[in-house]
Amino acid sequence: MNYGIIAAGEGSRLAGEGVAVPKPLVRINGEALIDRLIRIFLTDNAESISVIVNREMNEVYEHLHDLQLPVPLHIIHKSTPSSMHSFYELSSTLGGGKFCLTTVDTVFDEKEFAAFIRDFEACGDDGLMAVTDFIDDEKPLYVETATDMTIRGFHDDNSLANRYVSGGIYCLTAKSLPILRAAVDSGMSRMRNFQRQLVAKGLQLRAWPFSKIIDVDHSDDIAKAESFTQKVTPIKQSMNIIAIQRASVFSPNHIGNDAAIFSGAINYVREKGHKVRIFTEQEFLNESENPRYVMTMMRNRGAILRLQRWEREGCIAVNSALGIENCERVRQTELFLANGIPYPDSIIVDSHDDVTDEIVRRGFKSCWLKRGDFHALHREDVTFVRHAEEVRETLSEYALRGIGKVVINKHLSGDLIKFYGVAGTSFFFWFYPFDDGHSKFGYEKINGKSCGIPFEEDRLRDLCDRAAKVLNVTVYGGDCIVSDDGEIRIIDFNDWPSFAPCRREAIPLIGETIIKTFTQ
Repeated sequence: MNYGIIAAGEGSRLAGEGVAVPKPLVRINGEALIDRLIRIFLTDNAESISVIVNREMNEVYEHLHDLQLPVPLHIIHKSTPSSMHSFYELSSTLGGGKFCLTTVDTVFDEKEFAAFIRDFEACGDDGLMAVTDFIDDEKPLYVETATDMTIRGFHDDNSLANRYVSGGIYCLTAKSLPILRAAVDSGMSRMRNFQRQLVAKGLQLRAWPFSKIIDVDHSDDIAKAESFTQKVTPIKQSMNIIAIQRASVFSPNHIGNDAAIFSGAINYVREKGHKVRIFTEQEFLNESENPRYVMTMMRNRGAILRLQRWEREGCIAVNSALGIENCERVRQTELFLANGIPYPDSIIVDSHDDVTDEIVRRGFKSCWLKRGDFHALHREDVTFVRHAEEVRETLSEYALRGIGKVVINKHLSGDLIKFYGVAGTSFFFWFYPFDDGHSKFGYEKINGKSCGIPFEEDRLRDLCDRAAKVLNVTVYGGDCIVSDDGEIRIIDFNDWPSFAPCRREAIPLIGETIIKTFTQ
């Protein structure tokens, strides 16, 4: 989702009432209005953020210019005659799809806003407009709605006894932009007149009710907004968090990268004022105190079971110990197949079984054998075989090593893609590992150099988010194959991987997700 913030007003009423700072920098419970919006947008899938600031607000411009965000930040430094003209200046930065626009002085319930954005992302409407029946505005814009919340009109008075007024938060699609350009070209002014044009041109708009939206126009609105957000938003307090490192045995060929991403996330959480104690997996096994908050990359079986017990007693963990267990090969295969996640044709067998006939019957000309009881620790835990007789030999070797369950995946031809994501955020990264020289055990060479087979990136991201939800993991990565016909199938999915090629971009989103999960 692309977001836009209109912060080009003069804030003359606040200044006239003795508020010394520009409106965007007015603090609500210690957080500047503009920073609050940016934080919320990053939490709610921001792909980019655009802000327009008037020419006189150099302090605001410099404040924004100094920000380091994990997504592009577009800053327009220009004075405009109205919020509609500010929107016009922002429009070129909002992309060709769906976007959300808001004024800088809008204060709302963060959980309601997250639901509002999710509804807009999922719906087929041309626009979703925030409305509220809390009326505390000098010149409210009344919204006429049908019983299904379709918007029929916008009115300056309430002669029609409408329940709702506009909340100043607009989710729109690119279909609105030609109407905006025409409105500006015709000499029209004011945002409300543009909204009326959307209805007149037949766009499908729907109202989305918020419990309360406060516009910070006067000095006494600051106290109202602080009281409101204190009621709906948990007060930020320092949390005591346990961080459990991954043992080096569980980071084959990636010890340094795994340590770097975990250390970065710990430092981010600490910089936000929270206390973090670091444990090894063995130290965690000996810990007697039941922790409240845990961030972990652990893989030790005993530690996983211990954390699961504590989670049942109220501990909150990222990733959850249940999700970590679900990423083990047999469980992952069962869950993906049961929930319709695109995945290779697979067989779960015992290493003592003779499955030669089954392999032939299922048409596995070549396939992958993977230890089913755990993640791959050694090159020999994953084996590529080219014929049925080789399957029998490999299973025998697994049996001699004490490996019981084995997953056999049919080999898929096509482009191998590696991906990383953080569920519930805008972060998603993919690349071709063979082309970039990224390797774990050297198996990337089986599929070889990518052919650049076209595929829908949004579909890949949606598929990975679905898989993460099925497995109950938040911080994830894995591999998939894009076949010649563009079909995408996941072949591996891991809890909290190294994020090696995109670590710097991922750390803030991982850190914010951990804090958000614990505070909510």
